[in-house]
Amino acid sequence: MVAPEFIVPPPGLIPDAPKPNAPEGEGYTRPPAERGDQGDQTVRALPARSLPTFTPLPSGPPAASVAVPAALRPAESVPEAAASFSLVSAAGETIELIGRVVVGRNPTVDDAHPGARAMAVLDPTRTVSKTHALVEVTQGRVVITDLHSTNGVAVQAGGGELTVLDPGAPAELEVGTTLRLGDLALTLRRTPGVTV
Repeated sequence: MVAPEFIVPPPGLIPDAPKPNAPEGEGYTRPPAERGDQGDQTVRALPARSLPTFTPLPSGPPAASVAVPAALRPAESVPEAAASFSLVSAAGETIELIGRVVVGRNPTVDDAHPGARAMAVLDPTRTVSKTHALVEVTQGRVVITDLHSTNGVAVQAGGGELTVLDPGAPAELEVGTTLRLGDLALTLRRTPGVTV
């Protein structure tokens, strides 16, 4: 039987391997083919070595300190300004609600309501005060405040009971609520805004 030939790895590939040209006795034993005998043919396991370590990549969302490109950020919610609200009377009169609106028979805006617009309503009942109520649209919510009107403000949500509001106390309105300024009935409607 012919002794197998061994492939000698290049120097430095296997740590602690004897140098191929080292004289015998310094960790080098001639291969069996060079010695002319069969020699010891036992396959021995190499000493165990630890594997290199690495740090795994994070799998969760990026930390707040990591800058995420704008193209990869989730789309922000569409602002509520994309939808508009209006008050509609039984006669079909529509009052568009944008921002802050002071409504009444002939309303005036004072310093107590900066940025509000005056919006006159037709009042066949003759029960609406000159300056009756403040209606505000903020963050998709509609809030009404009785401005100490003569005949008050009342709301009726979802066909429930009519609730008279305290003067000066704001109240949030739901879409579909019937609103009474004195005896004038208005219904809050939401209409989709035009998107560009």
